[in-house]
Amino acid sequence: MRRFFVDPDMLIDGQEIHLEGDEFQHLRVVSRLDVGERVELLDGAGHLGVARILEIGKKSARLKIESKSTLSPQAEPHLHYFVCVPKFQTMDLILQKCAELGVQSLTPVVSERSFMKSVSGDLKKKMPRWQKISKESCKQSGRGYPMELNDPITLSRTLEQLNPESTVFPYEGEAVVPISNFLAQVKSPKSIQVLIGAEGGFSPTEVQVAKARGFVAVSLGPLVLRVETACIATAAVIQYHFGLMR
Repeated sequence: MRRFFVDPDMLIDGQEIHLEGDEFQHLRVVSRLDVGERVELLDGAGHLGVARILEIGKKSARLKIESKSTLSPQAEPHLHYFVCVPKFQTMDLILQKCAELGVQSLTPVVSERSFMKSVSGDLKKKMPRWQKISKESCKQSGRGYPMELNDPITLSRTLEQLNPESTVFPYEGEAVVPISNFLAQVKSPKSIQVLIGAEGGFSPTEVQVAKARGFVAVSLGPLVLRVETACIATAAVIQYHFGLMR
């Protein structure tokens, strides 16, 4: 069944609701569903409802919720990505693939070599589009919880907030620790953070600051990966290492 996100107060067993806006357009134009068909509704807080389409109008659809259940919590460790902003088209792809791979949250980061050099209005204007990409990818992949997209922050603030002991910090310049070795020392983590550089990676100054704070540069192999490839590969390696791909 097709999945749609609704507000938590709408997901009440036996209640009739109206689906509007982007979700309605996805139901009518993209999914091309008809009256009588059933859909799944997610409230983003761990609940799933099954609803039948009663009516499809020009601007909204009327549905009746037939059942409601609680989803299993997301498996740990949760992945929290901090990505130095690449070109916007690349960022679109990263958001899509991270959502498909079950990443819990993604935070755009501004660094010396990021595509945007400050947390400006132009960068913040991209957030609605990125939210939409994330939401559509979550629905397409069938995940029960949306990926959280946080407000952009600077790299210096990011380094202050993250725990070096549970943060994967890929850096091809002088990485000597394979990612598998680093993950082996993280015992029963509830979350793993991943810090990915933009095109051009991190500057020498940024690496020095990170190392001074205790971050360990890890290797993703002998080849230099694009930003989007590094994001995908890191998520897959971490999930495989902790048995999340069963």
